[in-house]
Parts: sequence; structure tokens; C-alpha cells
Amino acid sequence: MTLVIAHRGEPVQFRENTLAALRAGAAAGADALEIDLKLTADGHVVLLHDDTPQRLWGRATPVAQLTLTDLAELGDGADRRIPTLLEVLMEFARPGAPALMLDVSSIEVALATDDLVVSQGRLDYVLYSGPTDAMRALRARRPQAHLCLSWEHRELPSAELWQAIQPRFYNAYWPLLSHELVADLHRHGYGVSAWTCNDTSAMARLVGMGIDALITDYPSDLIKVLRAHGQRR
Repeated sequence: MTLVIAHRGEPVQFRENTLAALRAGAAAGADALEIDLKLTADGHVVLLHDDTPQRLWGRATPVAQLTLTDLAELGDGADRRIPTLLEVLMEFARPGAPALMLDVSSIEVALATDDLVVSQGRLDYVLYSGPTDAMRALRARRPQAHLCLSWEHRELPSAELWQAIQPRFYNAYWPLLSHELVADLHRHGYGVSAWTCNDTSAMARLVGMGIDALITDYPSDLIKVLRAHGQRR
């Protein structure tokens, strides 16, 4: 069965990485919600993809130079704002809710995220993705964590990298996957996920390959594809 991972929640109808987008992704039936994380100047883990809030929130200062109070001035103060990871963990990292795929952008962000996840007892509900150096740091610190080995190259990672990260999922840019590669990765005991596929015909091909998870901006469309393949009612 292919898991549906909602990319930044439901970013088509709602602003990405907001509580409204995450709730919409969950309501659409996603199995997991992928979110992007950054670290503020005062050490808070927040949901933001870019290095600055400029694209979505109109402020060009790097988030690493802004405090949580600075970020609170952006948006409407309700759901249309930059939330903290703590808020998201409290709402979603629990039985019955979609899992969380936490995309960390650096070692510093990864370790701060891990501190928060563990302090809240949410480790079983999260899957980490991000740069390989961040995944190495997480694996060295947290042997039981669920990690992705994210990859966007045609050549496969080295044997040393597979061993160092010990991923639950090989997380690939979707055009790089093939039936043969998916089958080979399964033979070696790895799950296969792909990012970020928004075309329904491509979704159908990937599901036909037997991938284990697919990240998309259109979780409702992917669910329709899975129904057509007999994977959902």
C-alpha cells in the first residue's frame, strides 16, 4: 500500500506549512503530513521552508535572525501564521492522527527538532528527512529514530552512507525511480518514497511500481489514484 504524504499540508487552497493547510491535508485523508522546519534566533523550531519569510509573509530578514515574537507579528494571529513545531506535535503527533514527516534543513535544526520531539514523547509519530549530514547526526544521537535518505541523483548513495543513516525510506526525486530500482531497494529491505509528484498519470505509474509513500501537493488526487488501483475504498 502506498502512503499519502501531504506536502506542507494542503498548499493549493491554503498557505503552506500553516495549521489550516495541515488540517486540510489531514481532512483529505493523508497518512502523513510533510512540514519544513527552521530555527529562530531564540531557539524555537517553526514551520517555514525558505530561509526568510519573504515569499509568503513579506519579510526579508533571515528567520535565524528573527525571534518567535518577530514571527508572531506576521499573518493574522490565528491559523494564517507561522506555527511552532510544538503546536503541531501537540495536535498531530498522537494516535489516530497523520504521522509527521519533519524536513530539517541543517544539523542545528535537526538536533533542536529532536530535542523537542523527544521531550514531548513524540518520537514514534515522526519521520525525519533532510540533508545527509543532518540525518547522520540524528542517527548518531538517536538510534531508534525513523529516517529518510533523501536523494536527487541518478547514481545511488555509497554503501557507507546507507550504513551510516540506516534509513527507513529511500526518498527520491520521483522521475529517478523505476520498477527495477524500487524492486531492488525492496529486496534490500528499504521502503521507497518519492517527492513531489502532482501529476495523476505519474502518480499512477509510481503506484504501479510499488512505491511505499508518495509526497504530493494534491493528496485528494493521489487518493483517487489509489482507489483506482484498489488500495483505498
